[in-house]
Amino acid sequence: MAIISKTVRFYDAVLIDSKDARKSVEPDFWTTVIDVFANWDLKARSGRVFEVDYFGRSVSPKQPPLPHLQVERIRDLAEQLNRSNVANGDVEPLDFDDPDDRVSEPTYIVPFGTHGRVAVMSPAVQGTRSETLSRWLTLVLGLVPQGYSLELVPVVDPDVLQKIMNAEGAVMLEVHVDAGVHVPSTGGGDVGDAFRSAQHHSLDEARMVFRWSLDRSGGTESVRDALRKGALWVVRNTFSSNAKVKLADVDDDGRLVRDEVRSIFRDRITKNVTFQTVSGQRATDEAILAAVGDAIRDFSKGGPTIGLQAAGTVGTAKVLLGAGGDGDGS
Repeated sequence: MAIISKTVRFYDAVLIDSKDARKSVEPDFWTTVIDVFANWDLKARSGRVFEVDYFGRSVSPKQPPLPHLQVERIRDLAEQLNRSNVANGDVEPLDFDDPDDRVSEPTYIVPFGTHGRVAVMSPAVQGTRSETLSRWLTLVLGLVPQGYSLELVPVVDPDVLQKIMNAEGAVMLEVHVDAGVHVPSTGGGDVGDAFRSAQHHSLDEARMVFRWSLDRSGGTESVRDALRKGALWVVRNTFSSNAKVKLADVDDDGRLVRDEVRSIFRDRITKNVTFQTVSGQRATDEAILAAVGDAIRDFSKGGPTIGLQAAGTVGTAKVLLGAGGDGDGS
C-alpha cells in the first residue's frame, strides 16, 4: 500500500461589490451552488481563466456524506503529455481514441458549517490556486452582471488580528503576492499605494514579495502606525495568504518594545492529511473525502476563528444563480 500525503486549506467565501465593500454569502450559498451545478449542462459549468479551461461538477456521495464541487483543470494537448511504460521504458505520446478526451486535474471544494466556509484540497500534484478558483466561480456563477465578485479568504488567527488592532505600531511587514492576484484598488494607506504602484509596473508572471523593516531606532510613530494599518488591510483582504508582521508598543518609560515575528494568517488554515491506496493505483473518492472530513473535524476542534464580520465584512449578500457565466474569464 502507498500512503499519500496532501494539504487541506480552509477559506471563507466573500462577495465583493464594485465599491470594494465586502459581504458574506448567504448560509445556503454552497448548497444552492451544488444543486444548480447538478442541473446545469457542461457549457454552463465551464469557463476559461488565464487561458486555461476548467469545468466543475456537483458530487453528492452517500459515504462519506460530503456534498461538494469538483473543479477540473483541463490539460491542453499542446503540453506534450506522454504515456510511459514503467516495465519496459517505452515512451509514446498520450493519445486518446476520442479526440475530445483530455487529461484533467481535480480540486475538491467541500463546504461545511453555515457561514460559507469551505475545505479545499487537490489529489493532483499541484492543485488549482484559490485565486483561480475565485475567478472561475465568479465567472460561471454569473456574478459580475449582479455587481459582485467572489473571493475565497484564508481563515485568520483571531489572536494575531487582536494584537494588530491593539498594538501601537509595527516595525516589520512582509507580504507575498502571487502572480495574477488582484490587489484591492483602494485602502491600505501608504502600504496599499505601494502595492498598487508595484503591481502596475510588475511583470505579469512574477511573484512579488514586499518587506518593510525599520532600523533599530524603530522609525517614527506615524510610520509604525502606517505599517500596522497596512497589516490590518492585508488581513481584511484576500490577495495574500503568506504574510508576517512584527508589532511594537511603547512602554511607560517611552522605550519601544518589539514583539516577535508573527504569521498574519493562522497556522491551522492548513491540515496535512494522509490516505492509502494500492501502489500504482489511483485513490478512491471515498478515501480522499474521508481524509478531507477528518481535516474538517480536526479544524473545528481548534476553537473559535475570526469570522467575516470581525474581519471587516458587514452583512450578507444574496445572489441569483442563473444559467452560468459567459465562459471566458481570461
